[in-house]
Amino acid sequence: MRAFVAVTLPGGAAEGSPSTAAATGHLTLRFLGDVTEGTVEALTRALAPAVARTAPFEFVVEGLGAFPGVDRPRVVWRGVTRGVAELRALARVVREVVESVGVAPDRTPFVPHVTLFRVRSPRDRERAALLFRTEAGDRPPEVVRVTSVELVESRLEPAGAIHRTIARFPLAGSEG
Repeated sequence: MRAFVAVTLPGGAAEGSPSTAAATGHLTLRFLGDVTEGTVEALTRALAPAVARTAPFEFVVEGLGAFPGVDRPRVVWRGVTRGVAELRALARVVREVVESVGVAPDRTPFVPHVTLFRVRSPRDRERAALLFRTEAGDRPPEVVRVTSVELVESRLEPAGAIHRTIARFPLAGSEG
């Protein structure tokens, strides 16, 4: 199964999702790719005690950007302006656990962001250009309180990714 570890944002479906059954907004801490059921079981056992040592915290989602850049966007995202150090520390804990159960290392630097949509077509490119022209500074900051981490299955469907939470792991002193 294709999976990732993330912090889920409140508020339902991500922008551009085909329906409320589609992907909810999230901040990916570690993309896993295709993993076996055995790896999922090992992750479920190992992530719980590892993230339980991290205290709940808040981060702020703000602004608009794109990878590799706004002139040639492939991924349109909102950035993180506060709580970056805490997110990096949590991502480091997750990375260590993931690699300890045999998932190949990912040497891509962790850049905290919330993906709004991927640019895969001329229509997506137009949508991104319009968004940058009209809404770049208009979106209010969103404060997100992190009380848990989730292991999420991601199924790719023609209408978009469908995400299903496999397990939720509460942070220290939290019920998740």
